[in-house]
Amino acid sequence: MRKEIYDAYQSIKPEEDAKNRMLNNIKTLASNDFERRRQTMKLKTKYLTRIAAAAAAIVTLPTVAYATGLFGLHEVSLGEKVIEIPVRVEKEDAATEDTFITETYKVDMISLQGMADSPEAKACNEWTDFYDSYDADGSIIAEVGNNPTELKQEYRDYPCYTKEMADKIDELCEKYRLKKHGSCVVADDYQNLISQVGIADFIKSSGDATNNFFDGYYYPNGSFLAEGEVSFSEHPEYIIDYQFGRSVKGYFDTTCLNIGNIEDYEQWEYTTKNGETLLLANSAKKALVIVDKEQSFFVVNVFGSFVNGNPNEVQKEYPVTNEDLERLAETFDFSVIP
Repeated sequence: MRKEIYDAYQSIKPEEDAKNRMLNNIKTLASNDFERRRQTMKLKTKYLTRIAAAAAAIVTLPTVAYATGLFGLHEVSLGEKVIEIPVRVEKEDAATEDTFITETYKVDMISLQGMADSPEAKACNEWTDFYDSYDADGSIIAEVGNNPTELKQEYRDYPCYTKEMADKIDELCEKYRLKKHGSCVVADDYQNLISQVGIADFIKSSGDATNNFFDGYYYPNGSFLAEGEVSFSEHPEYIIDYQFGRSVKGYFDTTCLNIGNIEDYEQWEYTTKNGETLLLANSAKKALVIVDKEQSFFVVNVFGSFVNGNPNEVQKEYPVTNEDLERLAETFDFSVIP
């Protein structure tokens, strides 16, 4: 879904304001869990997408308490939200066009900016409530269309297309003493990404685990999203997709993450070999690595199953175990990012 939207956006060459609105919609789709699966590591420019109707598909697991003094998912939860997901309707024949129906779900959202009681998370939560109720019928954005909004550049990388929305951003920034994060820059080269945000090499291979960067984007303040995949030597043809997000504290950001049902996760504290303490959480459909540091907040969104990356074979999946998640966590060096 996200790739198709991006390709369409590239082909129609919209006005700058409309382009920013469309790119923000793409990022919103990603944060609301429109999960993409890579078809193969060798064909990185072509990947499959899969719409994840999480609430309908999640297998309920017994809740397992985590034995840790760190924190848990409830401490980063923004509460239950209602989301609408377009679901593809199977075609009756090859000549029939694809159609979609909208399904509504109640899901738990977590902060990508910090603990739930942090200024960054509170501002994001207030914005989400505002955004969900604003222009509910889409009439305002339909009127704006492809026309410039005449908003200043500082608002254009937010899902913002009216002065009222810009005023809300200013209100939240003032209320929580946050700064705007600046313009997003696409990064399809790993060395370029880390040099632009001013950090050391944080993606590594560890033992029999291989971590490969795919693409991402960053902001001038050092916040970024990196997408990639991890495989293990015992079955290199199977890959795990992830999104690694760093949010620098003190800035306003509007994205949050749909995790399905928070009670479906097993959670535990894990200390990496280089001494970094992480919160790990695993469920049937998603796994998470969360780190709260002095300057930044990190969430690694791990898609909860291996996918067969060989296009010549029948696609197979099997779940990521807790041990797999710990091995994956070792492929990131959180100690080099403040």
